[in-house]
Amino acid sequence: MKFLRWVLGALTLAYGLMGLLMAGLNAAHKLGQLKTVPEDLQRMVPLWDATPWWQLGVWGLVILMLLVAAMRLFRGGKAFGPFALALIGEGVLWWTMHKLPAYQTVFTAAELKYDYYILGGMAVAAVLIWLSERGKAH
Repeated sequence: MKFLRWVLGALTLAYGLMGLLMAGLNAAHKLGQLKTVPEDLQRMVPLWDATPWWQLGVWGLVILMLLVAAMRLFRGGKAFGPFALALIGEGVLWWTMHKLPAYQTVFTAAELKYDYYILGGMAVAAVLIWLSERGKAH
């Protein structure tokens, strides 16, 4: 069970850090601090422009919950609560972001399907975390 929690912790940490990078780039662009957008991210600019600040705030909370969950997974603590909050937040963000016309134009149809894989993977991870914590003393 410890190995599973380490793997889940590593995946959760990686996903949280990737989200932190993307949210940071979005915020830097909005604040005018991103002077040069790397060529492979140029297509993201319309989405960054369309993303409201409140969504970046929710994204920041999701990232924080992912990082807390990862830390708890590594340390053997209870991680299901923060991970479940991150999953719910991610679902809300997915639902609201998909309503932005810029979101639909920035990504290809195949790339839009990745969101389902990510949410599905997070749901599986949540179940695995819950199972790994069953029977643990409070």
